[in-house]
Amino acid sequence: MAEINRPSRDTLSALETAPNMYLILSPDLYILTASDLYLQATKTTRDEVKGKHIFEAFPDNPDLPDADGVQNINASLQVVLRTKKADQMPIQRYDIPDTENPGKFIRRYWDPCHSPVLDSEGNISYIIQLATNVTDKILAERALHQSHLENLETTEQVRALNAELLATNVELRETQHQLNLLNGQLEGRVAKRTDELRQALEEQAAVNEEMEATNEELIEIQQHLEHINRELTAGESRFRMAVESTGLGTWDYIPATGGLQWSKECRMIFGLDNDQPVDFETYTRHIFPEDREFVASRINSSLQSESSGRYEITHRIIRFDNKEVRWVKAQGTVEFQAGKASRFLGTVLDITELKQVEEKSARLAAIFATSNDAIISKTLESVITSWNDSAERMFGYTSAEMIGESIYKLIPADRQDEEPMILARLKAGDRVEHFETKRQTKDGRLIDVSLTISPIKDSRGNITGFSKIARDISERKQNDIRKNDFIAMVSHEIKTPLTSMSAILQMLQRKFAESEDVLVPQLLDRANLQVKKMSTMISGFLNISRLESGKIQINRQAFNICELIKEVVAEINLTGINHIINIRECEEAVVIADREKIDSVLSNLLGNAIKYSLKGSEVAIDCYKQDSNICIRVSDQGLGISEADCRHVFDRYYRVESDPISQASGFGIGLYLSAEIVHHHNGKIWVESKIGEGSKFYFSLPLEGIRKPVAVDIH
Repeated sequence: MAEINRPSRDTLSALETAPNMYLILSPDLYILTASDLYLQATKTTRDEVKGKHIFEAFPDNPDLPDADGVQNINASLQVVLRTKKADQMPIQRYDIPDTENPGKFIRRYWDPCHSPVLDSEGNISYIIQLATNVTDKILAERALHQSHLENLETTEQVRALNAELLATNVELRETQHQLNLLNGQLEGRVAKRTDELRQALEEQAAVNEEMEATNEELIEIQQHLEHINRELTAGESRFRMAVESTGLGTWDYIPATGGLQWSKECRMIFGLDNDQPVDFETYTRHIFPEDREFVASRINSSLQSESSGRYEITHRIIRFDNKEVRWVKAQGTVEFQAGKASRFLGTVLDITELKQVEEKSARLAAIFATSNDAIISKTLESVITSWNDSAERMFGYTSAEMIGESIYKLIPADRQDEEPMILARLKAGDRVEHFETKRQTKDGRLIDVSLTISPIKDSRGNITGFSKIARDISERKQNDIRKNDFIAMVSHEIKTPLTSMSAILQMLQRKFAESEDVLVPQLLDRANLQVKKMSTMISGFLNISRLESGKIQINRQAFNICELIKEVVAEINLTGINHIINIRECEEAVVIADREKIDSVLSNLLGNAIKYSLKGSEVAIDCYKQDSNICIRVSDQGLGISEADCRHVFDRYYRVESDPISQASGFGIGLYLSAEIVHHHNGKIWVESKIGEGSKFYFSLPLEGIRKPVAVDIH
């Protein structure tokens, strides 16, 4: 038999504090642990149940002759052990011991689900029992059903009283008729039988008294009937309000005729209009195909005379209106007459959201246990509440060492100010994504990490804590350092011979300036131009290396931005371009920035506009103030850039691949460098373009100059 991988102590600790009622079982059904909520619901302690067999810790109620909790729970667990798949049980009565009254039990109903957790070899490592306490719901449903039956009984009583009233009225009419006959006889004998007349009068007086008493009784009965009718109306109203408030649908099925009645709430669950007829066959067609046979079997079992008549099932349906698949839970009771099912009453509830929550909870538990990234949750006060295995591997601390500790235990002393800044953003409802920083391990090492942090919210939208995913990026950071060092070394090695080559070419240009062979000066000019391009490219690589290693220097000085624009345009015009550069608007403004680097940004944007537009077309530049910034716009009449490419043109080494733009020379570093220079000045850079309509590149600088760098750089 393959060795079974037991869950780690940290995994069990995480499940003990999970916000659900979990019972963790070994494959041989011994209790490994239980969540705090589970222990609270069952009125037990972890020491009382841990290590015991499940049915030793939680036996059936000995005072309940037909208790079947142990039998049904064991059957479900055997299904899980046999199929290695989760098993959702119907609602189960399983009483718990009353700790305040030894030997007594408290009635409880549960909605249990058993889910296996498999190890890497596919064997069951442990079983999670998710049990939801539905006692209040079950008792409420039964009270509603009892109220319905009592209303029916009251109605029958009213009918019986009405029948008695009718019989009494018939007797009164007959008595009145007899009195009329007696009066006639008395009138005929008045002369002969004075004594008989006196006796008859006395009898009439007695009858009159009886009639008066009967009338008083009738009035009392009528008042009682009116009171009963008012109580019936109020009871029906309360019953209807209770059903509507729970979203519980009701149904009434007559097996002999096939008649089926659905309440308004039941029709809403199935997506059926109130005026649409429904029968049993129509209902079965809207059961999910894979569940249809199972549901039919359970209904037929409940309708058998030897059954208890109780019906309870969870299955899927297909709504009538939009064909959406939903989960429902149905419960009912069969009434029998003469050994045959005469009526089938029940309720149905849409539990789709509950199913989705259960599935999501299972997925999150699996992700939490198996993720390669450290997953940590913490309170609003930065106290750690969960700690997975990867967090232990990354930082060296066990969950027992970290749960209940402050997150500041992982933050180096020189980075303690990061946490308040991050918390401020998170409490405002923002996410912190790919925040690169350093954290300290148990042995004192500093490691590079990338953090993604999200707020945890309750059902009302209130932030109750934070979830953090930490990824170790130390190796990537070391690779970046080695790459940048290599680029810097190679660029320096190439730049030295290029400087010599440029000097030689300048000497040759002066020597052959008066040469009769016009081809030689032209060739020298082209060679010198290519050397300058190569030098510019190498400077770009060096600048990238400096940027990424944090060695770039911003030499601030005050200068007139409009004068710089004019100087850059004049220099470009000296190169003999075939385009018209038009300075359309240039608002005078003094900025505090690195003049040389802003010069390179302008040169790059104008150079790209010339490179990617037709000869002879206009390239326009505008400079204007907007709020507390100065904005520069470079516009061309070129081929334009697609929306997809616009989102990436400022990425390092990005090149637009569409023809004929992809044929132009370059390595995709100019716009990246320009963007980094602008960002180091606390400015912004962006592009607006459409295919066939040219492009407009913008960048802005704050008029007050460079602000101090922010302490946390959230990408």
